[in-house]
Amino acid sequence: MASNIESLYDALVGKAGAAAVKDMKSDDTTDRLANLVVGSRTYLNGCSRIDLESKVPDKEYFMFKSAAGKTSRPVNLDLYDDDLTRDDIEQVLECDIDGLTPEYITKVIYSCAISYCCSADLLKSSDQKTPGTYFEMLIGHLVSRMLGVNPERQITVPTLDEKITLPTDFVFDLGPDKNRVHLPIKTSTRERVVQVWAHQRVLDGMHGVARFKGVLAVLAETNKQKEKSVTEVCLPNQWMAYQMYIAQMFRVYYLDLPEKYVALKDRYPFIQVKQFGDFFFEVDKIEKSGLAT
Repeated sequence: MASNIESLYDALVGKAGAAAVKDMKSDDTTDRLANLVVGSRTYLNGCSRIDLESKVPDKEYFMFKSAAGKTSRPVNLDLYDDDLTRDDIEQVLECDIDGLTPEYITKVIYSCAISYCCSADLLKSSDQKTPGTYFEMLIGHLVSRMLGVNPERQITVPTLDEKITLPTDFVFDLGPDKNRVHLPIKTSTRERVVQVWAHQRVLDGMHGVARFKGVLAVLAETNKQKEKSVTEVCLPNQWMAYQMYIAQMFRVYYLDLPEKYVALKDRYPFIQVKQFGDFFFEVDKIEKSGLAT
């Protein structure tokens, strides 16, 4: 099973997945993502589950445990759907959202995201890279399909002396009379999150404030403790400082949404933090609106 999941991962983002990486919005990429999700869920169905003590109000978590005794990251019980079929998964990956609610979309995408991440936790040792790369591909695919354009991974920085290229998060050029989009994607924001605002500041300085809409997508902020408990690590005051003094992020979308960040919409500088499923119904605001949210 481990080799099967590795081959499905390689077909998505490795050498065998070059076409998918090049055309993230393609039907082929949808199919490769669905293959990896289904393969990961099949593997996890053979693992045991251990309930975790949740220190997060109104949320319950469990973790997967392999036959070898390895354990996964926390999984939100209410967001992980055991009953999803491949058709259900493909419908959302294809962005066929007619009749679907933001809550349902969030649940399906969370189930897709956490399935491979947990499989990697159990099958690999101290692997932070492949879950992060997979999550970038998953979210990048969905956003690319909704925006109708593939992203770039670097920008050209004009200087007086020479042309410099700056590696950055996904950036989307939506064409004339539309905003451009700056899309950082992270499994969590605890480490180096200031880079998100710093990259937005560079884009604002180069092209003008609000020419690039900053949209941050995050999986979760959960932290599993040694005593088999789960906490959420949130830094709302730091976020407020970054939003006031560095740059303005237009939206922050979570799959496992922390309530401490939701509350930022009511405090200056009013950061809008929502469930990821809301993105699909706000594309017009991201494409054409100004700073006002």
